[in-house]
Amino acid sequence: MFTPVVWRYVLPFIAVVLIMMAGIAAVAPSHLRLAVALVTLIQVLCIVTMAILISRQHVYLMQRVARVMQRLAGGDGEARLLPERHSGVEQYVDAFNKAAEHLQHQLQVAAQQCVDRAAVLEHISEGVILVNEEGCIEFLNRAAAHMFDTEITDALGKTFAQVVRDHTLIEHERSCRGRATESTLGVEIDQRGIALRASLIPLQRKERIHCLVVLQDVTHLRHLQTVRRDFISNVSHELRTPLASLKALVDTLRDGALDDPPAARRFLDRIEAEVDTMTQIVEELLELSRTESGRVPIRLAPTKLADIVLPAVERLRAQAERAGLELTVHLPDDLPAVLADAERARQVVGNLVHNAIKFTPKGGKITLWAEWHDNEVLLAVQDTGVGISNEDLPRIFERFYKADRARSGGGTGLGLAIARHIVQSHGGRIWAESVEGSGSTFFFTLLPAENIA
Repeated sequence: MFTPVVWRYVLPFIAVVLIMMAGIAAVAPSHLRLAVALVTLIQVLCIVTMAILISRQHVYLMQRVARVMQRLAGGDGEARLLPERHSGVEQYVDAFNKAAEHLQHQLQVAAQQCVDRAAVLEHISEGVILVNEEGCIEFLNRAAAHMFDTEITDALGKTFAQVVRDHTLIEHERSCRGRATESTLGVEIDQRGIALRASLIPLQRKERIHCLVVLQDVTHLRHLQTVRRDFISNVSHELRTPLASLKALVDTLRDGALDDPPAARRFLDRIEAEVDTMTQIVEELLELSRTESGRVPIRLAPTKLADIVLPAVERLRAQAERAGLELTVHLPDDLPAVLADAERARQVVGNLVHNAIKFTPKGGKITLWAEWHDNEVLLAVQDTGVGISNEDLPRIFERFYKADRARSGGGTGLGLAIARHIVQSHGGRIWAESVEGSGSTFFFTLLPAENIA
């Protein structure tokens, strides 16, 4: 009936009253003892009644607090105690409501932080995997799932070894959990053809150790390193040949060829040709550098396709005829104008036609054609030349890259790289299809002027 708090204060008070009344009754006359006993009984009854009321008030308040706490535990963050009319209780109600509001605020902040961090982990380019103490995956993000060609739902709960399937990573992950050692290593996933830089970090959870695996895809970086290495090798090759020739010609002139005017003139012509070759290499390097860095302004304007293709073809028609090649152009009349820098677009056409002339044997055929394709104007330069191998085809647009068969054909190996950057600066695409020994077709696209706001 009474709460412990009420008993704690009521019982001593009743005891004091009873003792006092007993003392008074002991010394009072007999006719007053009945009156004292009656007064004592009335006082005790009043005290007990007040105690019952106070106890019920506290019990009711505790029941309300319990119900509100159950609602809070069930996820109802808006649950609160209603204000009390009884004095002395309002401060407890207010304190409880403030504590509930503070808890709700902290939970909202924590929930938002979880959402933000989950979004960050989901969209960063690095792969993140959390492995528990049993070696099973508790979490992995989208990047990690893509690296190992799996789905997030399929990977969760599986062992790290089942998903990764790389013995080097598996051994380091086990060492991370077993010995709590942090490590960083580079691995290559052969089945995907990608290179990864992995960092494995032990995480202490109570008495057990989890492992956090952070994966960075360095495939593109490796490719850039390969391109840079090949670029240095190729540019050295291209410059070494004319420099060696110049050195030999100068030595010959010093050894007495100057005294033979006809021979001296021939050597000077050779020197001039080698200097022109080096000058062309340097000029194309500078042009490529300016194009890649965006320092060459692209002045786009609506342009008829014929105004781009025909001037570039006519400049090279005589060269094609000297090589014994048939050069034809097919441009439909209903193609829309394109948005292009006419001079730069002609350079692309010229580079592609010039390459086709160089690598097409006598009696071959070169055809330029265009069509409307997927809301773009598609241009193609098709030849019946030597073709390009499957190994060389993906790299032909790299700077200085030349297939072995093409090395005897001269040139700097920069023309296709320049063409690629010009087309990309126009918002188009460029690619090639080829069968070795059966010719090649180079494609590039330009955007129609009518679709540009």
